[in-house]
Amino acid sequence: MEHFDELKKTKIFKDTNEFECQAMMFCLKTRFKTFDKHQHIVSQGEPMDDIILIIKGGAIVENIDSLGNISILMRLKKGDVYGVESAYAGDTVYKDSLVATERTRVLFMNKHRTINPCENRCKKHEMVIKNLMQSMAQTSIQLLDKVSHMSKKTIRDKLMSYFKALEKKSGSAYFEIPFSKTELANYLSVDRSAMSTELTKMKEEGIIDFDKRQFRLIKNQNEIL
Repeated sequence: MEHFDELKKTKIFKDTNEFECQAMMFCLKTRFKTFDKHQHIVSQGEPMDDIILIIKGGAIVENIDSLGNISILMRLKKGDVYGVESAYAGDTVYKDSLVATERTRVLFMNKHRTINPCENRCKKHEMVIKNLMQSMAQTSIQLLDKVSHMSKKTIRDKLMSYFKALEKKSGSAYFEIPFSKTELANYLSVDRSAMSTELTKMKEEGIIDFDKRQFRLIKNQNEIL
């Protein structure tokens, strides 16, 4: 079966054999598609027909407000799912855009077939639904983390809140941010130029060190938050 080795490594299709996975592909009315870097996988406002599983590559979830301002909600990697919350909420259009950050392969799963038990009440479908619920909980945690960072009053505090979260996740003072500078500014909802100035000041003050996306928190000068 095409892409089985990749699918069985995802949270959604873990513990399925090739025959079961192929049966689920038919049950969920799935289709595969590949997107190039910066290409929209789905666009904000278009009809929402599918839940999307990233099986190779990565993407960002972005929203554009009525004034044209772009806000990045989160970054998705291999194995992550997009659209579960909206599917359960009964949304008919995508509220955000999903944009590939590199050449990305995804699996589209019909939202109605995916979130509702099939007529055969098969155990594997029930397992997929359970795994989707876990994915939805993880997405909620990511969004709460973003709100926590954005709730800080200054750009420096927002940055330090985000950096400390990455440091904790990596288990090291050295970590890599998953965004470009422009994407990071959009994620934290701050002006890119002002953020770049603040990063330079923090580096000059010995609070952080960085080279492109590689960052390091300097412990003895890190008591800011």
